Amino acid sequence: MNEKDLKIAIRTWLPEAIAVVLAIIALRKGNPYGYYVFLRWMACPVFVWIGWKAYSRGFGILMVVSAGVLAVLFNPILRVMLDRDRWEILNIAMIAVAIWSTTVSLKNSKPQT
Repeated sequence: MNEKDLKIAIRTWLPEAIAVVLAIIALRKGNPYGYYVFLRWMACPVFVWIGWKAYSRGFGILMVVSAGVLAVLFNPILRVMLDRDRWEILNIAMIAVAIWSTTVSLKNSKPQT
């Protein structure tokens, strides 16, 4: 893989990889409150970006809406207050949408033969 292909690959999956790692850490019990504030500040722009990428590349309305809902729920300015069980479900949804976005992005970035 040459340097150009590596840069394209990293741009394709790096934000999603960051979201997955942060969500996995968030599933661990006993994290300090500050971590969840940090998670909101990181997850919101990542899911705005995933939603924009899905919309601009025509990945489907379901991915756009899923990413948009997660961006709104993880918004650090106008916070949504939920109990821990619901946040765990959202963290799992965050992982699923990020992996879904990466899969679709990688599938669509391969040259057609």
